[in-house]
Amino acid sequence: MDIQKHFKLLEFDKIVHTLQKRTFCEKNTQLDPQGLLSQSYADAVASLDRTDEMYTLFLRYSEPGIGHIHDVTQPLTRAQKGGVLSIRELLNVARLMAGCRDALSWYRNCEGTTGVLDPYFDQLVFHSEIYRRIDSAIENEEELADTASDELFSIRRAILRAQNRAREKLDAIIHSSTQQKYLQESIVTMRDGRFVLPVKQEYKGSLPGLVHDTSQSGATLFVEPMAVVELNNEVRIGKVKEQQEIERILAELTDFVVGVRQDILYDYDLLCQIDLLMAKARLARLYDCTKPLLGDDLQIELRRARHPLIAKEVVVPVDISLGQQYDTLVITGPNTGGKTVCLKTLGLFALMAKAGLLIPAAQGSRMGYFSGIFADIGDEQSIEQSLSTFSSHLVNIVDILKYAGRGSLVLLDELGAGTDPTEGAALAIAILEHLRSVGCKTAASTHYAELKMYALKEGGVENASCEFDVESLRPTYRLITGVPGRSNAFAIAGKLGINRMIIDAAKGYVQSDDLKFEDVIESLEQKRAELVHQTELAEHYAQKARRQQEESKKEIDRRLRQAKDETERAHYYASTVIDKVKRESEQVIAEIKERHRKKDASLTPGAVRNRVDKLYDIAGKPIESDDHYQLPRPLRPGDTVTIKGMNAPAEVLRVTGKKAEVQAGAMKTTVTLDRLRLLETPKKKKSQSYRGPRSKASAKVEMEIDVRGMNVEEATMEIDSFIDQGLLSGLTQLSIIHGKGTGALRKGIHEYLRHHKNVAGYRLGTFGEGEAGVTIVTIQ
Repeated sequence: MDIQKHFKLLEFDKIVHTLQKRTFCEKNTQLDPQGLLSQSYADAVASLDRTDEMYTLFLRYSEPGIGHIHDVTQPLTRAQKGGVLSIRELLNVARLMAGCRDALSWYRNCEGTTGVLDPYFDQLVFHSEIYRRIDSAIENEEELADTASDELFSIRRAILRAQNRAREKLDAIIHSSTQQKYLQESIVTMRDGRFVLPVKQEYKGSLPGLVHDTSQSGATLFVEPMAVVELNNEVRIGKVKEQQEIERILAELTDFVVGVRQDILYDYDLLCQIDLLMAKARLARLYDCTKPLLGDDLQIELRRARHPLIAKEVVVPVDISLGQQYDTLVITGPNTGGKTVCLKTLGLFALMAKAGLLIPAAQGSRMGYFSGIFADIGDEQSIEQSLSTFSSHLVNIVDILKYAGRGSLVLLDELGAGTDPTEGAALAIAILEHLRSVGCKTAASTHYAELKMYALKEGGVENASCEFDVESLRPTYRLITGVPGRSNAFAIAGKLGINRMIIDAAKGYVQSDDLKFEDVIESLEQKRAELVHQTELAEHYAQKARRQQEESKKEIDRRLRQAKDETERAHYYASTVIDKVKRESEQVIAEIKERHRKKDASLTPGAVRNRVDKLYDIAGKPIESDDHYQLPRPLRPGDTVTIKGMNAPAEVLRVTGKKAEVQAGAMKTTVTLDRLRLLETPKKKKSQSYRGPRSKASAKVEMEIDVRGMNVEEATMEIDSFIDQGLLSGLTQLSIIHGKGTGALRKGIHEYLRHHKNVAGYRLGTFGEGEAGVTIVTIQ
């Protein structure tokens, strides 16, 4: 059987060609489509796993720059028999070694690998000494480097000296006032590797030397002056020595390479396999593919499958299933409606999965492992072979029936077409029955109503149709499983302008059973459309309910976080007040004891009472509430204000909507208007309300801190407290003055800020803010 013919019908050859163009190893530029197919289910699963792993790494990391790798098999085989590798062949060996090095380095830097690629990368052997010696010895593909050996360096230096001396002598002749007239041109040229001068024919004997050549016209003689003959001889001898040394170096490098020939050949084979896996990953990225769930149960369930050779902008994703409740799928519908594309997609995806290629379909798609994949697709009418459309189809089908069996996928386009409809339909049903009996999974397209009825009646056979929009007279290319397609001939004829009387007359020629069958199909389509609409509506409301549920959950989470933040803030206030009261209490007690010891008469009951009152004032003095404060007028740039919870005055720079940008000292910040208090307008007397203990932070918070003169440890302790106070006051930006100096304090502070959980970012001050002596911190 000509399996390549089936590859071409399913366009697998085009996929393989696209794959080839994404390889870099010379061996992979001529891929055999059949050689790509796995020979067992286990091999196919493993191949898909490897491709999927490589694709995952490509998405996570950049590709390794392996570059083009030449086939070194034949040169190394020749070298094994005593041949010497050329400069280019040695360079190809070095490039192979560099490819191994780069591939190994890339894979070792990849994290989270599953291990399925380990056998390929772990067995690569990078012979660093081979790479180093070849790389250092070769300048380019045509010549060795001067440093390839000390002897080569010495020879080339001697040649260069002789050439320079010869040029000096020739330049002297060129610029000689007496000899210049002998020359056709004032240039030095080469003949047979020797320096010569172009001498006019009429001055042949005027310049002593050896004639090496003449011009085509005979007007110019190329003469080697006697003054440079000896130097040219030195150059010629040097060139011979140079070539001998080059051959010696190449032979030495060849022997070194032959010593590890098997390792190099094994590396090349491994790198070609890795290169092919990388090409498969590139193909998956090109077509936006996923790994199918490959099963040996011969079941297919493709979700949103896209034919890879149809442009993404126009391809319509289809859902196709086969092999579960039914083993035969009969697809009907109008011409150019997508039936053939569905069949090709089925066969192509089966071949791609078998070749270890990911498929352009939605996640979770299933594909069976088929031992044989056969197709009869398209009109192959042959004038040369005197075959009609019907005959050409039958020739292909005969071949398929001969080889297809259990575990085969068979795809038949326009089955039974091209002959008498009654006989063609009967033959088509018989062919489908035979394929079912031998265990094949089959998908066939047809126009015959008999096959639609057969699929409705027969268990294990299912109808499917390619949807057609009668209003626009265009196919939608959507595949609908479970419903046979209508011919739509009368509807299309009416839309195109055929007289209604003619259409009615045509219906009279159709058998009543056929009309009833079409009516049943139309009813099924209407019910299906209604069901689809109801399903879409239900899904719409379900999505809306899910969105509302998510929004409610987010709001609950937000309020819980807010309550938690307020609780933590209250705890902080309480701990601050307790610490303050404790310190003041201890100070009062210590004073009482000390004055009692000294019998100090100034410690009167009234004095003690005043100190105690101060403690009460700290712990819980009623404070003036300004929660209902309203600005007496709209703020304007230049107004002096205070921020709620702070005593420091600030200047209004800009007012935008419900926010204002203000500046206090070197610090700029943006706050909402409800947190600003206009200083020029005296506050009205507010009602008193007890708020409980008041923390130190709520009394006064500065927007900048000066840590100059402190070491890093002292400064960071102060800054930590400073940030906490800023957070409690609702500030978003703070200023830290550390000075310029040596920069050590600034670096230490920046390192501390980089890891602080409440620091969203920081920067050095700009002109007017303190520049490098100040750091502006954004807190959250």
